[in-house]
Amino acid sequence: MSSAKTAGSSELLQSKLSGVRDKHLYIGLGTGVAWLVLATVLLLGAGMFLDWKFDLSKDVRTVILMGDAVVLLVIFAKHIYTPFAARPDYEEVALEVERGIPEFRSRLIASTQMEPDAEKDKTAALFIRALLKQTEEMSRSQDFNRVVSVDGFAKVGVWSVLITCLGLIIFNEYQPDTGDLLNRAFLGDKPVPRKTLIDSIEIEPNEVVARGDDVVVRVVLNEKSRVKPKTADLAIMYSTAARPTVHTRTNLNDTYTLKLENVRETFTITAKANDGQMKKKVEVVPRPAVRTIEFEQKFPSYTGLKPQTRQRGDLTLLLGSELKIRVAANKKITGGVVFLKNATGETQQEQPLMIAGKESEQSSVSLKLDELNISGFSVRLRDKYGYESQDEAFYRVTMLPDKPPVVRILEPIRKEEKVTQRATLPIMVSVKDDYGVDNLVLMFSHGNSPPQMVPLKAESTIGRLARVPFDWKIRDLKPSVGTEIKYWVQAYDGRTPEPGMGKSRELTALVVTDNEKRRDLQNRATDSITGINETAARQEKLNVQLGEIIRARAVTSPQGNE
Repeated sequence: MSSAKTAGSSELLQSKLSGVRDKHLYIGLGTGVAWLVLATVLLLGAGMFLDWKFDLSKDVRTVILMGDAVVLLVIFAKHIYTPFAARPDYEEVALEVERGIPEFRSRLIASTQMEPDAEKDKTAALFIRALLKQTEEMSRSQDFNRVVSVDGFAKVGVWSVLITCLGLIIFNEYQPDTGDLLNRAFLGDKPVPRKTLIDSIEIEPNEVVARGDDVVVRVVLNEKSRVKPKTADLAIMYSTAARPTVHTRTNLNDTYTLKLENVRETFTITAKANDGQMKKKVEVVPRPAVRTIEFEQKFPSYTGLKPQTRQRGDLTLLLGSELKIRVAANKKITGGVVFLKNATGETQQEQPLMIAGKESEQSSVSLKLDELNISGFSVRLRDKYGYESQDEAFYRVTMLPDKPPVVRILEPIRKEEKVTQRATLPIMVSVKDDYGVDNLVLMFSHGNSPPQMVPLKAESTIGRLARVPFDWKIRDLKPSVGTEIKYWVQAYDGRTPEPGMGKSRELTALVVTDNEKRRDLQNRATDSITGINETAARQEKLNVQLGEIIRARAVTSPQGNE
């Protein structure tokens, strides 16, 4: 807007019009300040009241404070910045005065717009100077400032003063509570002032509870509470419930205690004691448990068998085997232990589970089964909250020892065999083992000499069941007549660290002369022929008896009229 001086540079008119312009500015600034004070008191008061009523979080208080700042900026822009930036010029003020003081009859506005120019038109200049003089004379007795209304400023000012005084009285009356609320209004961390202050809600055993456990809730009052009510309401809102369950508890040493048994789902606690209130959420999580379990038996290396999958009811395992266990849990776990137990139920070994990463549902462990008294094992899992599985299944294991080989001498049949000094004794050995024989030897001794060993070599590798022939050359021993040679066969399997050993019965080879051997063979032949004859006679007798029985049954009985 223009701020040009009045025509003819009338100091009187300029001074009076400037006074009107200044009054506009002061009234505008005063109104703006009054609005700012009024808005500040009301906004702070409303925010403090809402905070006291609802215990607003810091984020909500931040939003409210930002909203207050926006409102105050709008008031500042409208009622303080605008009077400075848009001040009316002299012509606008003159028009306003003309409207407020009709006696001027356009003289004032004409005086501000006309400029006498004697060089161009002396007559017009003469009339303009006369107009200015007349306007000045009329202005001397007029108060231009009365055309500026102060009603708006007065109303806002009065309300501002009243509300501010009332706010100060309330603020002072409820100290220090109002001071704390003011601190919180400017994002302080002081608690909401209450007559009853709840210090904390304690959860036992933890704020994260395992499903099925019991929970103890303790609401503790602050010792600075001005009112400590006899009872408090503890509302439990379960995650799937439509409405909370309210429990009333009695004050005992400034504590209200509630026990919840067998909690099944997450819930929120709202504790109310007089005007004090506090909330806390308790998360209920499932305990870790075995969802699926797989077994793989790795046989001892000497067996030559490939790893084999086992089922839960088929854990009959060879001693020395390694059992690999793969466990899939119902949730992510951070650790676990496998307890290997003996026949008396005592823990014989604890083996930690290997977890895939820091936290996973998959885990595994390998158990070395080296003792016969192992009866089974159980698996205990642990999650990130430290909760462990309960009522773990017991997986029974039957340990099967590796039996030593079974070895028999099929030939010779007799316990004592007569041989000559030049004899070769044919031997037939039968050997049997669950997982194969590694070594088969013939052991013999004569006189006071220590036992000696002769390896028995088969045409093919000795397996689980085999017959091994061997021609034992007695002549290589160069025995004297009358020497008694005791011999037997020993078989060894591949078991480690000590192989299993099987031993046959002991037989005897007696070294005799050639004549004695001939007589022995004749006696055997005679015995054989006698045995054959006796067998034939018995067989003939049985045939005769059988024929008589058949003929007796073939004869028909006589008829009744004969």
